[in-house]
Amino acid sequence: METMTLISLIFLMFALTVGSEAQQLGSGCGQSLHCIKTPITCNDQVAGDCQAVASVGVSADGTKALFTLSAKTTTYIALGITASPSMGEADVYACTENNEVVRSWNAPGYSNEMETRIGVSDESVSLADGVITCQFSRAVSLSDAGSRFFDLTSANYYLIMSWGGQVLPNGGLTRHTGTFVGSQFDLSTPPQSPPPSATTPRVADQPSPSNPVGMTPGGTSVPSGTGVPSGAEGCGVTMGCFSVPEGCNPDTNCDAFSSWVPNSEKTEITIVLQGRTDTYVAMGFSRSGGMDNTEVYACTSRLALLRSRNDGTTNIPIELKGVSGQEMTHTNGILRCTFTRVVSLDDNDGSFFDLSSGNEHTIILVWSGPLQSDGNIGYHTQNRQPSSRAIDVTAIAALEGTNKEDETTPGGTGVPSGAEGCGVTMGCFSVPEGCNPDTNCDAFSSWVANPEKTEITIVLQGRTDTYVAMGFSRSGGMDNTEVYACTSRLALLRSRNDGTTNIPIELKGVSGQEVTHTNGILRCTFTRVVSLDDNDGSFFDLSSGNEHTIILVWSGPLQGNGNIGYHAQNRQPSSRAIDVTAIAALEGTNKEDETTPGGTGVSGGAEGCGVTMGCFSVPEGCNPDSNCDAFSSWVANPEKTEITIVLQGRTDTYVAMGFSRSGGMDNTEVYACTSRLALLRSRNEGTTNIPIELKGVSGQEVTHTDGILRCTFTRVVSLDDNDGSFFDLSSGNEHTIILVWSGPLQNDGNIGYHAQNRQPSSRAIDVTAIAALEGTNKEDETTPGGTGVSGGAEGCGVTMGCFSVPEGCNPDSNCDAFSSWVANPEKTEITIVLQGRTDTYVAMGFSRSGGMDNTEVYACTSRLALLRSRNEGTTNIPIELKGVSGQEVTDTNGILRCTFTRVVSLDDNDGSFFNLSSGNEHTIILVWSGQLQDNGNIDYHGQNRQTSNKPVDVTAIAALEGTTNDDSGGILLRRFHGALMVLAWLCFASIGLTTARYFKDLPGQTCSKPKWFFIHRSAMSGVLICCLVAFILILIAVGGSYPIGGSPTNVVRSLHGIFGFIVVGLCLINVMMALLRPHPGEPRRNLFNWAHWGVGTSAHLLGLFTILAGTANFESQSQIPLFPVLKPYAFWVVVGFVVWHFCLWIIFASYPLFCKPSGERSDDVTLKAVNGTPEESPPPQQEKPSLPPAMIYLCSAYYAVTIATTIVIIILIFI
Repeated sequence: METMTLISLIFLMFALTVGSEAQQLGSGCGQSLHCIKTPITCNDQVAGDCQAVASVGVSADGTKALFTLSAKTTTYIALGITASPSMGEADVYACTENNEVVRSWNAPGYSNEMETRIGVSDESVSLADGVITCQFSRAVSLSDAGSRFFDLTSANYYLIMSWGGQVLPNGGLTRHTGTFVGSQFDLSTPPQSPPPSATTPRVADQPSPSNPVGMTPGGTSVPSGTGVPSGAEGCGVTMGCFSVPEGCNPDTNCDAFSSWVPNSEKTEITIVLQGRTDTYVAMGFSRSGGMDNTEVYACTSRLALLRSRNDGTTNIPIELKGVSGQEMTHTNGILRCTFTRVVSLDDNDGSFFDLSSGNEHTIILVWSGPLQSDGNIGYHTQNRQPSSRAIDVTAIAALEGTNKEDETTPGGTGVPSGAEGCGVTMGCFSVPEGCNPDTNCDAFSSWVANPEKTEITIVLQGRTDTYVAMGFSRSGGMDNTEVYACTSRLALLRSRNDGTTNIPIELKGVSGQEVTHTNGILRCTFTRVVSLDDNDGSFFDLSSGNEHTIILVWSGPLQGNGNIGYHAQNRQPSSRAIDVTAIAALEGTNKEDETTPGGTGVSGGAEGCGVTMGCFSVPEGCNPDSNCDAFSSWVANPEKTEITIVLQGRTDTYVAMGFSRSGGMDNTEVYACTSRLALLRSRNEGTTNIPIELKGVSGQEVTHTDGILRCTFTRVVSLDDNDGSFFDLSSGNEHTIILVWSGPLQNDGNIGYHAQNRQPSSRAIDVTAIAALEGTNKEDETTPGGTGVSGGAEGCGVTMGCFSVPEGCNPDSNCDAFSSWVANPEKTEITIVLQGRTDTYVAMGFSRSGGMDNTEVYACTSRLALLRSRNEGTTNIPIELKGVSGQEVTDTNGILRCTFTRVVSLDDNDGSFFNLSSGNEHTIILVWSGQLQDNGNIDYHGQNRQTSNKPVDVTAIAALEGTTNDDSGGILLRRFHGALMVLAWLCFASIGLTTARYFKDLPGQTCSKPKWFFIHRSAMSGVLICCLVAFILILIAVGGSYPIGGSPTNVVRSLHGIFGFIVVGLCLINVMMALLRPHPGEPRRNLFNWAHWGVGTSAHLLGLFTILAGTANFESQSQIPLFPVLKPYAFWVVVGFVVWHFCLWIIFASYPLFCKPSGERSDDVTLKAVNGTPEESPPPQQEKPSLPPAMIYLCSAYYAVTIATTIVIIILIFI
């Protein structure tokens, strides 16, 4: 007892020690702990104030790293430890909703792999009020933990937080919705105070608090046929309507427009909702007159109609119901949805508003907010207009709008936002000069010091929907500047400029913040102390006598994490430096932005093209800042050792520039500027784009403003590292310039296929020289070798073979499935294009049978993969992709497309690789839109299948038509064939033969016959009937023919067919022998007995083997069902029965050796004449031998198991 008490006390002391250390993890940031948090201005000591926060410290003995994590999420918060500021090669620890800490490894390519949880202890995880918080300890180092367990004492590491994905059943993690990269830390060195600022956070698809992720209502595209026009004709006369701006034309220039008309019974309302947008337009029915308590219908650019409700300012996706006849289009920039909604539902759902006659609601139109990653709508900012009054939507009304002000943040300093007193009672600076800050200023700032000149109150405002910022510059330019930004997310942010890089830093020395966004005017008021005594060089000393240039910037983009992005040309510095504790009215001076470090002078415009810089634009002569699809300019430094490049275009995905040695896409070094604000490098091998390391590049700057994506960077002309992918652009070396644009971005951020958005220069050039290039429309090689095959239907049946579903569809817009093919002149290769409108897969099969069986399949999947498989019956078996080259897979605007070249034959004896050489014909089968399995392989396509009306030689040209081929070779007939044969040979034949051989001593008679004879004759009659019917059914199913030989699988299938014929023949022979058998006692009776036994036993054994052959093949030592619908384990059920059956036969045969029955028995049943027809009659009465009870029990068990096994297998055939 004393020992147990001592152990308990020791355990308690240990727990208290760990708890004490854990308590320290929530405080001490910048002193004893390394901390990261987002947003950077949040208070990590206030629960829930930060989106995510993490800290790490060291235990007193230095052996453990002590972690605390917290995030506003209900799934997981993870912390990655990595040597580079990326998610690749990171040791990850996640606190999950399952109240556990799991460990995983992020491999290159961002695949997350579960790892053994070693070195982790003292964990505690809690989930409350939507916030996950956890604490745990991790060993600083372990000698035998492997390379994935980082030794935190051997190097500096980055901390990366991620949160918001899903937790898998095995504890694994799906991709996060938000991530934040912190600066490097060194556990052996205490952090500086204040803590090191984080690098620019990167948030991917982060859900907004006002629009949680989780529900994705689906849309459908079906003709509505309502007759409601999209124009404004009849507005207020034949239909209700509301437009923004008032009087606009819905088909050309409306931001948002809605019209509605009830049916004659006023039970349904047909609504048209449209606007000029590339994201969404939405219509709300409001009970409150504001955004709260509103039912919302949104028409999105993903061609979906969504329904949601507003709770306060939070938009919550809900089920789309009570709606029919949805039609969604997005044409010429006009997004339009038409749908019919019932006025009310009797389901007690308060979110479905009652629009019946007499009920009035305010109509609110919103537009052009962002779409979240799951397709739901994001915040619309100022793009909102409520109607001037509430209306009854079953009546006709033409509405006008009213500018209802947004709710702002509380507070107020009393500093006027207007320009009154400018230069007299306060300092000020406006852009443009003399503008009215409350109406038409791009940017405006005013400031006034308190009497002691220890604090300055600043007003910062402008007409913008993103941000307006004010910088205090020591250099007179953007470098070495302290920046305060007022953002449309109602936040005041502080940052510093290092060169042209903006780095978020802690907001400190500031009080009295007030942020409002009203009528398009964004305004921040705050008070800043003039100086801080904390040795922080980023907090500038604005005390009296210190002068700084004031710089105003505005209307750049906001990044996903809310930080400010590049402002482009929206920048104005003051004409002189000033003391902000004094009063001054400033004027601006147009100081050109440095577009790259070092002042290269390269700009995004076309001025100087061919004179001071080389350039290339598409279309020729376009304005790079407004209407170029793609534009690139370049200029070499005087030593011609570096080239500064500007790459830009109007796109929402990417614009790329390639240096080509071949003049085409092959052998090209590519630089891509992406809308994820990243500069990427890759190389082209054939038509395959392969991402490679970005090196030899400096001074990258990436912006995306007003739809113009722009990258500026400097590249050295050559590297001495023997890397052939880094082209030598030194003077004298010429390359063709290729611009591509607006292809899709892949999930990992890499660029996808650009389709026709490509323009090569008309000649190769030396990029260290000055040249203005023109383009030449060089058609894309869609496959290596320049086959000329395209995704369109042009030339179908003339220059290429093709097959489309439905017939005559347009492959680039509305085909369910389309395939075209063309052979090279030597007819040794075939180039195939396979495409369709789908979000899963489209596949093409070459069939020898005319049905799904014996088919080689090529599938193009939405995971951007080309797969090969074969069909055995209706079972699809993945196989190696071989004999194929030049694969290119794209998924653009909902059209999935694969291009590849296949050799017509291979000399490797692989029967699954069909010989498509000239003269060999195959039926073409297209299938589409089935499901993808978890491993990426294709699953059953349902009814989405079309077979060509005839087999074709694919080395020739043919335009095919389809024919609906039902039942894939008679699956139902095959089911009944299998069931009847199982009933015949597993059940009836087994019982009939076993009874006649071993149970002639069964007592009693049935129908004046010995019981054994009655059972035997009845069972064998059942064999005959079932066998003949099954034989007829299978002949119908296979069309009277059966394939012989081929692959190992087909050999087994052939044996099944061959033995099946033999079994049916033996069955008929045995029946004929029984009908013509001699009378007992005749000389040939013994011969009959042996023949009848031999043929019957042979037929039975061969029947069992034939059933085994029908349920399995032996390829690759695996049992795969040969019968098209049979479960794989049915083979083993049959094997078990056969083994059990023969074991019992041995027992039955051994019985006479040990137990000789009393009396004599006759094996014969004599014949008697009935109306001249021979018929069986029992022999003269003899003494009946007795059958022991044990044998009777065995007989009963045999019958029961045989019947039960038969039933099980028949069930397996039909499920």
